[in-house]
Amino acid sequence: MSYPKPKRLQFPKDEAQVSWLPMLLNAYFIADKGVYEAIQKRIKRGDKLACAKGCSSCCKIHITIPVYPLELVGIYWYAITKIGAPLRDALKENLRHFSTGDPCPFLIKGACSIHPMRPLACRHFNVFNKPCSPGEDPYYTRRQDVLTPLEKYKNKALAAMLPFHGIKERGKRKQAMRKGFLNSQVQNLHEVNWKNLALRMDGAVLK
Repeated sequence: MSYPKPKRLQFPKDEAQVSWLPMLLNAYFIADKGVYEAIQKRIKRGDKLACAKGCSSCCKIHITIPVYPLELVGIYWYAITKIGAPLRDALKENLRHFSTGDPCPFLIKGACSIHPMRPLACRHFNVFNKPCSPGEDPYYTRRQDVLTPLEKYKNKALAAMLPFHGIKERGKRKQAMRKGFLNSQVQNLHEVNWKNLALRMDGAVLK
């Protein structure tokens, strides 16, 4: 399967009004470029990308998905302002009843309902050569078939999020990266109280 060259997500009106949104979109574009480059290297080696539309194995079995504060804000924003019916109703139902250990609450009918705003951890996870067996986590069963993200892109994507925390100067950003500042801010997606998002979606009106 070929992997499309990434394009930066564009929400011009929203980006003009929401100061943090360009930061997140830039971070995701950097990460997506790194994933694209890493996948192309594997394909040139003869590997075949196994991940494809309709495959949701990792969404069902992974229960430790790191998500950064800016990503959480992005997920809230996208779910509240961009998702309409009938998907919206299905997502709210998932969020209301989600418990740790369940499949990802954003998985609706085998597809990611927030795919454009999926976290870095999801963007980086790609599997080669054969689709995952039911219940399989290839990171443990065949690590060689799981993509290793390119560190330079991964770090640049994380650094692009630092201004959200008030860390804007280049020197301070480098220092924050060395000290692992964002690691102290990360949450597990499965431990977030998603019922709060469902409540916010109930009170939001899509234009």
